[in-house]
Amino acid sequence: MNSIQATEADTSRFLSMLAEISSQQKTICAQLDELLLLMQLPSEAVLMVLGGLLKPMNTNMDELATAVQAMMGRL
Repeated sequence: MNSIQATEADTSRFLSMLAEISSQQKTICAQLDELLLLMQLPSEAVLMVLGGLLKPMNTNMDELATAVQAMMGRL
């Protein structure tokens, strides 16, 4: 059975690399947590669009369709 012996310098370098990987993973996890939070809390622009989509709910849909057709005719 073959085995590889690591020197103290190799071991130190390996542990340093593991520490760097761990640090990068912490950063990535923090960024993913921030992304999830942003996805749960929509921006003001998203809320404005949603508000615009919901506004017609209290409007007569026939009047709304007529208004949209009139706007499309002007384009």
